[in-house]
Amino acid sequence: MATSLTPVLITGNTSVDLYAATGIAVGTQVIIQNTGNQSIAISESAVEPISTTGYNVLYPRDFLQSEVTPVGIWATSHTVGNGQLQVEEL
Repeated sequence: MATSLTPVLITGNTSVDLYAATGIAVGTQVIIQNTGNQSIAISESAVEPISTTGYNVLYPRDFLQSEVTPVGIWATSHTVGNGQLQVEEL
């Protein structure tokens, strides 16, 4: 059984590289749960997204599974409040 990683805090109006924040190797398939109270935008991209389009919205308590070998995963909060994600390897 895998050990749970520390939740990732997503502060308002910022983007976070989930691989860098968790220490998981880029390209590893992950499952993400929004454990906070804010909706979070999730983008599978090698670089920080600069657009507010082309992402999946992860609502509180929802899960999202990445592609099999993602090139990168970014989480962005488009609100003032903070969000929190639990990210685990599959």
